[in-house]
Amino acid sequence: MLRLAAPGGGRQVRIALAVGEPTGALSATGTWLLTHSGGAKTLVRGTGRGTWTLARTAGGRLRATSESGEAATRAGPFIARVVDPDAFLTWNGKRYRGELEVRAVDHGLLVINRLSVEDYIRGVVPLELGIVHETELAALEAQAVAARSYAYVRLGDPDGLRRPYDLVATVADQVYGGATGESRLGDEAVVRTTGEVIAYAGRVVNAPYSAACGGMTAGASEVWHESDEPYLRPVSDRVPGTDQYYCEGSSRFRWTRDFSGPELSTVLDRYLRHYAAGGGGGGDVGGVRHVDAETMTASGRVGVLAVTTDRGTFRLKGNDMRFVFRAPNGEILNSTYFAVEQTVGPDGHLSALTLRGMGNGHGVGMCQAGAIGRARAGQDYRTILATYYPGTTLAMVN
Repeated sequence: MLRLAAPGGGRQVRIALAVGEPTGALSATGTWLLTHSGGAKTLVRGTGRGTWTLARTAGGRLRATSESGEAATRAGPFIARVVDPDAFLTWNGKRYRGELEVRAVDHGLLVINRLSVEDYIRGVVPLELGIVHETELAALEAQAVAARSYAYVRLGDPDGLRRPYDLVATVADQVYGGATGESRLGDEAVVRTTGEVIAYAGRVVNAPYSAACGGMTAGASEVWHESDEPYLRPVSDRVPGTDQYYCEGSSRFRWTRDFSGPELSTVLDRYLRHYAAGGGGGGDVGGVRHVDAETMTASGRVGVLAVTTDRGTFRLKGNDMRFVFRAPNGEILNSTYFAVEQTVGPDGHLSALTLRGMGNGHGVGMCQAGAIGRARAGQDYRTILATYYPGTTLAMVN
């Protein structure tokens, strides 16, 4: 198997657990230390029996306060490490491997979990793929390799963001729950694929994935404002020789979102101008007259959605439309894989809009529901990854 040097200069990863939170609770399940001055001076010697509250002071310093009221204020950052190798640090009740660094930033705290990539992946795989059966282990293995590849591409500030961490612990990157999020099957999948990444042309590749493709994955340029990669192109999820799809097990394989006229006006007034090109004037967008799929992509998704109002025509491209046509609770649209049904009232404005769609997520790269379906059908993780990332191979990171 091809061996590649670890991007970013190492096999440690920095995960932002909190960015700007006002306070947080720090402890451990065993003996631990809280240090400052680059780790040279000990501030707290903890036993794991109590919790310390960390906060940013008005002067931009860090304060640690015990449950008994004992307090210490120092310039940051603080570093928390366990002394007992079998113990875990805890932040707001969740357990974490590695060490925690706490910094004072504008309006609160920045908390960074530094740990090995393999331990990080252990806390990602079960949360990203969900609870699966023993017979679906291949899907977890595929998820582990994809998540590891995604992480390695982002080590060492490749985009020049100059931030002190590599990824965040949310859907903005990959959902990470620390040791609290680990599972037995997830750990097995990580161990069985240790160090394996997806490679193309001799380098580790970005390996996006989404919950359910709806029957066909998408090329990167179909949903994002970026160029295509040869290994991120539309792939059918149809079961050969049938009218069924591997990802049909997803609860959002098919979905519907309905808007009344007033609901549509409210959501568009709030979100449309931020994402759309076109239209004129200030203030609200005006009464909605038409919503039309102006272009379609190679995978059958809406490429450009034209929204015509009293103030002009606004055009949404790719994934942007998901952030505009939100539900009343703020939930974004499931996918860009939909058809439009609309009813025009006697005044020429829409009185109702229905979007009937398929899939959940951006649809680029691996379809997670499809990976589960393929595992049930007997495919191994190598076959699953080769299907969703065509032209790639597996490699080992040194």
